[in-house]
Amino acid sequence: MAVRERGRRVGDPSAEARGVGRPSEGSREDGTKGAVARRGKRLASVDALRGLAIVILLLAGNPFMRPDLPAQLKHPNWHGLSFADLFFPLFLFIVGIAMSLSSRTGSGRLVLRRVLLLALIGVALSSFKHGRLYPTGVLQHIAGAYLVAWLILRSPRRIQFALGACIVGALWLAYVLYAGAGADPWSRERTLAHAVDGWIFGGFSTEGTLQTIASGVTVLGGALIGRGMKERREPGILARWVAGHAAWLISAGLLLALVVPLNKRLWSPSFTILTIGTSCAMFVLFIWLMDVRDGRRWFTPLVQLGANPIAIYVGFIAVRALVADFKGAVPQLAPFGSETVGAMLYSSGWLALGLLAAHLLYRRRLFLKI
Repeated sequence: MAVRERGRRVGDPSAEARGVGRPSEGSREDGTKGAVARRGKRLASVDALRGLAIVILLLAGNPFMRPDLPAQLKHPNWHGLSFADLFFPLFLFIVGIAMSLSSRTGSGRLVLRRVLLLALIGVALSSFKHGRLYPTGVLQHIAGAYLVAWLILRSPRRIQFALGACIVGALWLAYVLYAGAGADPWSRERTLAHAVDGWIFGGFSTEGTLQTIASGVTVLGGALIGRGMKERREPGILARWVAGHAAWLISAGLLLALVVPLNKRLWSPSFTILTIGTSCAMFVLFIWLMDVRDGRRWFTPLVQLGANPIAIYVGFIAVRALVADFKGAVPQLAPFGSETVGAMLYSSGWLALGLLAAHLLYRRRLFLKI
C-alpha cells in the first residue's frame, strides 16, 4: 500500500492503465483526439461513477438518525430492493472495469498482494468498528470478489462468460438443495449462506463467503464491459453497446426475480444479474453525459471522490466508529416537523465532509494505491 503524489488531474487514480487520462492528450493545439485521450475521458466517467457510489455510501451510512432516513436510502430488512442497494454492486462493477484496463492484473503476485492488503485493512477496520476481532466486512468482500473475477479471467476468453453464468446457476442450485424439498432456500434464518458462514466465521454475515463468490460475477461483468471499452473507442458506439447489455440483463434479472427473490444480503442470483444490468445502465448515462455531451466539468466532485475511494471509505468508517459512543448526545433534528429532513441534514453533513476530504487529496495529487 502506498500514498503517492501523482502528476495528472483526471484518470484512473490507481494507475490501472498506463498513459491514460492526461489532459494534454485531449487538448493539443491541433485539435486531434487520439485513442489515449478518448480512453482518458471514459476513465473519468468511471471515476465519476465510482464517486457516485461513494456519495450513496456517505448518505446512507450517516450514523445519526439512520432509522429516519428515506426508505430508498435504507436496505430492506431481507427481501426487496432499494435505491441504496444498487451502489455496492456498482462499485464492484467499476472494480471489474478497472481490472480490464490494468497492466497489473497479468501478474499473479501483484494481484495476490492487492487482495491480501485489502483483506488485512478490512479486518483491521472491521475490528476497530466492532471493538473485537471481526473477520468480515466490505473491504474483505471487495478483495474476495476481485480474486474470484481474476481467477475466471485467467481462463480462456471464450468460456469466461459461461463460467460466470455457471457460478450463478451453481449457487442457485446449491441453495435449493441445501434447503430441501418444500423449504424456503432464501429464508432469513436458515440458508446455505448461514451454514457456510457459521462454519467459517462462527455466524452469518451479509459480507460472507457465498455472497463474495456471487459478487465475483459482478466484478467479472464489469471486466467484460471494460474489455469492450477498449474495442469500441467512440463514446456513442460504446454507449449503444453497453445499453444493449443493460437491457437484457435488467430484463433477465426481473424475470428471475419472479422465482428467486431479490436479496442483497444473500446476493441472490436475481440480485446479481439485475444489478449488473443497472450498473451498465448507469454507465451508459455517464458516458452520454460526460463523453457524448462533453459535460465532464459538471462532475468534478464525483471524479474527485472516485479518485480516492478506499481512502474516503476507510476514513469514513473510522470516524463513524469514533463518534458511535456519542450518538446519544447528538440532538434529534426535526425541521419542518420532519425527522426525515433532520436525518438528511446529518447525511448531507457527512457527504460535505467526504467531498472536502476528496477535494483536498485531489488538489495535492495524493491517491491511496493498493
